[in-house]
Amino acid sequence: MLTINFEQFASEIKRNSKQLEHLMNVQLPKIIGREAVKHFKKNFQTQSWKRTKWTEVKRRQDWTRQYKYSKPAARSRKILTGSTGDLGRSIQYSTETGKVTIHSDLIYAAVHNYGLRAGRGSGFTMPQRQFIGNDPELIKHIEKIINKRLQQIFEA
Repeated sequence: MLTINFEQFASEIKRNSKQLEHLMNVQLPKIIGREAVKHFKKNFQTQSWKRTKWTEVKRRQDWTRQYKYSKPAARSRKILTGSTGDLGRSIQYSTETGKVTIHSDLIYAAVHNYGLRAGRGSGFTMPQRQFIGNDPELIKHIEKIINKRLQQIFEA
């Protein structure tokens, strides 16, 4: 266990200020972006958000009526993957100095993520199947990465 007084701490911060600035403004946004995208894409594999399963899709619930003529692959395919998997692949990040934004460029991503109105005319309300958002599990993972990086700087 390392014991350090305030003056020593201030001296260490000053000594490592360039590394800390580079970490905060350049490295961390990229690291956080990559980790967040990986974490959110995993939701498509687990078909869940924060370990809570998404609402089941009708094509897998009731084959007898309207979906009886659908292809077997459609009846067994994972939720939100579609035949192309575009929605999951559309998750990306962009960085600015000291900032990262996670997003999807697909128009219908928000409809699924927030459970909004969909369809033409009177349409219908899509059940919410969130895949991007504030997740404490992701935050804990990122905190571990930040602590490890800070430790590397101060131990050098």
